[in-house]
Amino acid sequence: MLPSDFSRRISVTDGPIRVSLPDWASALVWLGGWCRTNTVAAKRLIVFVVLPTRELAAAFLGLGCLLAGARKYEDALSWPKFKALEAGRPVYWSPRGGTSCYQGKLLGAEERADAEFMSVEITKAQRRAEVGTRLMINRKYFDDYRFTEEKPPTKPRVISLNSVGRSLVCLVKDLNPKWIWTDGAEALLVTGVAGFEASMANLTISVDDQDPIAMFDILCSGRNNSQSHAKLRIDHPRGTLTGKFPLVILDGPSAFAIHEHIDATSNILVVLDRSEYREEIHNAALGVRSVSTSDFDATLKSGIPTTFAPSIEVAAYLIDDK
Repeated sequence: MLPSDFSRRISVTDGPIRVSLPDWASALVWLGGWCRTNTVAAKRLIVFVVLPTRELAAAFLGLGCLLAGARKYEDALSWPKFKALEAGRPVYWSPRGGTSCYQGKLLGAEERADAEFMSVEITKAQRRAEVGTRLMINRKYFDDYRFTEEKPPTKPRVISLNSVGRSLVCLVKDLNPKWIWTDGAEALLVTGVAGFEASMANLTISVDDQDPIAMFDILCSGRNNSQSHAKLRIDHPRGTLTGKFPLVILDGPSAFAIHEHIDATSNILVVLDRSEYREEIHNAALGVRSVSTSDFDATLKSGIPTTFAPSIEVAAYLIDDK
């Protein structure tokens, strides 16, 4: 989808005012999606975007990132990943179709009579008698359970995520409904958390004239130091920056200052306003340009708009993953 598609399909309400998504916001939704979509083996994408102001920019970039992640989602077999988790790791599960929720600690893999098992100690259950007992999960019956590494969402959060799913399906063709419930975030946003949340206080989004949803809710966000379910992780520059993410959005110069602490396989999107694009950041951008490949392949170039909204400046580089 091009920025013009988002402007046509999405409307925003800020207090009493409702308008079509502005061109600058549509361009940022597209850019966030492009940076999330284009993962190249042994390469990483480094993008700088300079704006008149950063307010709300990270929110729209994050929305584009989620849309792209939903499009790329593949429902893969989860037993190999489950079996590879280290002993002692907490996990959560419920029987498929059931309402009971459990929390446990992985004890490790076992083989019995040519069958594979994972042993789990139950640490939290609705029935106290089950706590402390051991559950042996046979690979053959693994799909009878729904296991996650993240803590399942609360009932109010479930209602919110269902509403988000109904809106996003309008923008993502053949959206797999499992995506929004699956472990793993599409991006880490490093920003001033309090200011980021305050900027969205009265902002809602409506897709194809559906019921409006708070911007904060549609981002399906959660702090990076929490095991709660989230599709966009958020933390401040001195917060928890660990983890592997397809994309890391560095919102502002304080966030950019920690770029060396980001996992080397993540794409990076740096967001700055014009007053923040200072000499040290310009020199860093020149350094990235000096080691970038000479040109992008056809996949990266496909779908790029011929022009962006006025006042948006973008520079993108593809470098070796080191």
